[in-house]
Amino acid sequence: MLKRFFRYVDKIFGFPARVAGLRDGRIHARIPTANVFIAVFTMFVPRLRSFNALEREPRRPWRWDKLIGGRKPSADTLGYALCEFEVGPLRDMIAHHHRTAWRTKAVHARPGERFRVVAIDGHERWWSTARECPQCLIRDVTVKVRGERKERRRYYHRFVVAQWVGVTPPGILDVERIRPGEGEPVAARRLLDRLLESYGRLIDVISADAIYLEAPFLRKVLDADKHFVVVMKQEARELYQDAASLRRAMEPQRIEEGRKTSRIWDLPELATFTTLGRPVRVVWAEERTTRNKIIGGEKQEVVEEKTWVWVTDLSPAQATATRIQRWGHDRWDVENRGFNELVQHWRMDHRFIHDPIAIEAILLTLALAFLTTYLFHERNLKPSFRRHLTRLALALRLAEDPPEVEFAPSG
Repeated sequence: MLKRFFRYVDKIFGFPARVAGLRDGRIHARIPTANVFIAVFTMFVPRLRSFNALEREPRRPWRWDKLIGGRKPSADTLGYALCEFEVGPLRDMIAHHHRTAWRTKAVHARPGERFRVVAIDGHERWWSTARECPQCLIRDVTVKVRGERKERRRYYHRFVVAQWVGVTPPGILDVERIRPGEGEPVAARRLLDRLLESYGRLIDVISADAIYLEAPFLRKVLDADKHFVVVMKQEARELYQDAASLRRAMEPQRIEEGRKTSRIWDLPELATFTTLGRPVRVVWAEERTTRNKIIGGEKQEVVEEKTWVWVTDLSPAQATATRIQRWGHDRWDVENRGFNELVQHWRMDHRFIHDPIAIEAILLTLALAFLTTYLFHERNLKPSFRRHLTRLALALRLAEDPPEVEFAPSG
């Protein structure tokens, strides 16, 4: 199965040629960068748990020789090479894979959907109370130590992540590290610059949380002829108060979907976002959902009520209010179909090595493994075979099969 997987990524994406273009800053390296990358990539494909687990696997006689090469990298070599890794070519490689997937119609959107939506959100990983690096973010936390509360300094890294939403597979496009002393929107603007350069016309709409409802970020989206759908939570904002006042004078649109009822107010051409310098549209939704929950050992119906407010530049003719509502909720794909799966099943929260460049290289390699294995499962395996083989079971099959494919560039 692993042999079949690598034949698939070679045929569709030209994988070996792309890997051969990767570089790192080591001098007189005995093990080429391509071999190091293939080792890390192959660690994620069958979802091995750590560098040490990866180091043990190829040590089995003749295991992965044709894939990684005769001289197999140790855990220390992997760490050292990743600290010197050049992530630019790796980002280009991921963009090439995404563009190829869209061009070959391997990415499936909802029926009738003509907009491609990318969600941008922050994510925190790799915190420690013992180890730090010059690029660590720092905060003080209160922890319990032997029943006593004590102050501890926590060192951590936080990233801004861009991911497709509302499509299958929900691939990760890129990540950007938040540097010490800067806010999340600043890092997001750097990420957005790269996204617009690498993906261009593939992106139509940017969906984001309330922290990104700021003029510099939104202007960058508009200047690139893209659209935005951003949550608004700050009740003190003049735009929020203006929308709340207009809503009281209008009859809402009522939508029923199963056990969920929505009352939606569509408020176009609001001019109170003065720093943006142009009118915006506000979609206000009050949602009432009936769910079954077990309380005290008995199943009971519980009613959940939530209010959502989204700001967008799209006119009602371009996107209906219900479509804006759906895109706003699709942003949770970043958590539900992205971070949660990568943490639970891909060991995304494991501290492989505490170095900012290495962490970035590991995240990007993980994103590539996530995309390619998802596409392999959904687009290469027959439906009758997939019916009894989940993507998690596929990872176990990939771990069991020794690849016989000649892939190692050298070494």
